[in-house]
Amino acid sequence: MKACSVLVAHREAMVAEGIAAALGQYPWIVPIAAVTTAEDGERHGQRVDAAAIDRDLPGAEASARRLRSNGVRVVFIGDGGGEDDGLHVSPRMPVASLASALFPSAGYLPRSPEALTPRQRQVLSLVARGLAGKQVARHLGISPKTVEQHKSRIFAKLGVSNQTAAVSLASAGTLGRRTTWSPSNI
Repeated sequence: MKACSVLVAHREAMVAEGIAAALGQYPWIVPIAAVTTAEDGERHGQRVDAAAIDRDLPGAEASARRLRSNGVRVVFIGDGGGEDDGLHVSPRMPVASLASALFPSAGYLPRSPEALTPRQRQVLSLVARGLAGKQVARHLGISPKTVEQHKSRIFAKLGVSNQTAAVSLASAGTLGRRTTWSPSNI
């Protein structure tokens, strides 16, 4: 899959950087810039595929219209209700929802924690900590072949092709726990 570039524009620098970092956990998303003004967003927006813009950023709607006219997909972070009737993702939704709204063609649908069995979650958790297959097997008291079977099923359930992508989704907070985006949990 081709990497997709994204710009994050939010009125608070730490929030913009946090959202960009969270989006960067997805293997197909490459954050290009995290900015705090609509003007900076437009300047960097000339070289991105999509932009996530804070609904309350001064000049957000006009900036979004100009970016869209240049072929950039724009998603507002915030609830609807402005003049613009574009795409919105509530700040109460998981970051996975923003990633999916920015790049719907990536084919990623946020998975619920119930998608994996408890044993699959254990295996993924140990792999995410850096343990090799044989170490995971020893830790869980199962054979290395069984670990590989679990990993294959994990990849299939998550719709990823390798361990790196599965671990990336797990570390992005979309598995094993429900995370809601807010400035306090970035």
